[in-house]
Amino acid sequence: MKKMTTGIKFWLVLLLTFPCSTLWAKVPAADTPQVTVSIYNDAGIPSRSLLGAESEASRIFRQSGLELRWLNCPLPAAVLENPADCATADFPHHLQLRVATRSLNLNEFTMGISYLSADGTGCCADVFYERARQIHESNNVPVAAVLGHAIAHEIGHLLLGTNSHSATGIMRARWQPAELARVSKGRLFFSTIEAQEMRNKLAAMHTEAKDSSHIAAAPLGD
Repeated sequence: MKKMTTGIKFWLVLLLTFPCSTLWAKVPAADTPQVTVSIYNDAGIPSRSLLGAESEASRIFRQSGLELRWLNCPLPAAVLENPADCATADFPHHLQLRVATRSLNLNEFTMGISYLSADGTGCCADVFYERARQIHESNNVPVAAVLGHAIAHEIGHLLLGTNSHSATGIMRARWQPAELARVSKGRLFFSTIEAQEMRNKLAAMHTEAKDSSHIAAAPLGD
């Protein structure tokens, strides 16, 4: 990996795949849209690091007017009202994210990957802890901050859809020293346009789900 002074190759990837379930998760009655994320600690990282990363990602989305609700999976069935909650994948209100040790078939600079269908929707993403740890060691950026921003980037892909990389900010494909400096200071965010697009999409999907429910419940007449 190159030193921070010569530029950092930090890749976050999109992959086309099959669409997720089209069932709708319930959205709480609140002004702020909420997204539930089932997160799997496949890399076995310390709980403190994982909770710190979740906190960072939540803070970034809160800046954009959205709330993240975390389900740290797998959970004992007794902990959940519905034992199937962890496995739920309902775009865009319930997403799935795995923290893996490293990618098995992507290049060494890849930090994360999102899986989108041909229509630009998706529920699943991976981030790679080993790459976050390397950046932490080489550039003195807290590992929880790196991982949390990478998680936010991949969730951003799931909510924004295809072609959602940007020239600046958290959705930039290759994070350079300027981006990592902002990560370290907690100042790398979604743009105003990206935030509005995510809120609009969640609101539109919620309205569509409510309309569908009303139609299904409407009386057929005499």
